[in-house]
Amino acid sequence: MKRFILCIAIVLFAVHVFAEGGAESADNKVVIYAALDTKTANDLVTAFKAQTGIDAELALQIEQAGTVAGRIKTEAGSPRADVVIGGNSNFHTDLSAGGFLQQYTSPVVAQAGIDKKFMDPDGYWTGWYLGALCILYNDKRYQEEIAPKGIKPPTTWDDLLNPAYKGEVIASNPATTGGAYLMMAAQIFRLGSEQAGFDYIRKLDQNVAQYTKGANGSIPLVAQGEAIVGFAWGHDTIKQKIQGNLPITVVFPKDDGFEIGAASIIKGAPHPNSAKKFIDFLLSPAAEKINADNGYRYPVRADVPLPKEMPPFASVSFAPWDLKVAADNVDKWKKEWASITGK
Repeated sequence: MKRFILCIAIVLFAVHVFAEGGAESADNKVVIYAALDTKTANDLVTAFKAQTGIDAELALQIEQAGTVAGRIKTEAGSPRADVVIGGNSNFHTDLSAGGFLQQYTSPVVAQAGIDKKFMDPDGYWTGWYLGALCILYNDKRYQEEIAPKGIKPPTTWDDLLNPAYKGEVIASNPATTGGAYLMMAAQIFRLGSEQAGFDYIRKLDQNVAQYTKGANGSIPLVAQGEAIVGFAWGHDTIKQKIQGNLPITVVFPKDDGFEIGAASIIKGAPHPNSAKKFIDFLLSPAAEKINADNGYRYPVRADVPLPKEMPPFASVSFAPWDLKVAADNVDKWKKEWASITGK
């Protein structure tokens, strides 16, 4: 009888070990949705595989975070992906509020001394890079058409309201891009109220020639001289200016808007353990350097260098920001913007 019981115990132990091993084997993969540029997304996947030995599949790569969020919501009953990376924290807050994300706080945050203000206090998203908006203007057209009028270069948000720029401003649409929403939020925060912020948007609309779908749509249009001035993400604008030798000037205005680029684990992720390891990896020096080198984005780690052309994040003057207010009012503020612009 003792031998029989011992045999049963051994069999049960073997089954347990096999099951655990099978689970680990089945979880030796991560499926990623990325709201990032192609090169950065692919380089991150390659580096993660090399560093961990875990298979990584980039199943969706598109720079519009709203499109990625829509895909996650559609697949909620049977999620295909494990993690979503990129897009500002508002998109991730919206997903968490809808029950589409699962909580995870990476131990790397404490280990690397990363500022907790870049993390979701409820643990649904992890901030892994930062971005700041900029104003850009066409050098030639400014010198030929605006400077002779005695008007200084556009360096503040209020400068964009100057009648001299009527029909000469390229903006973007907060219905399709987070950058435009954060620019709108910056006006509300810096001016102290929704009414004052939307009065600004109303005045700006009178000067806007075109609202682009993407946050960086102004860069090629202003560079080509189709308009004199616009706004976009600073890191993308400086990157394109350098790589394309574009005839534009880039300014980070006072009371600027900013984003926390986030990553999250999708609720019901098929490979939850690997998903956690991928979030940890995004906070590693290697991943942060890939993102900084490729996208000129600010790392959340203090020990990762910036491209020399980027001003330090601490040197940029930001509007008094409230992440919760910005996240809680997305739908309301977008509707108000649409009622003003008709877009």
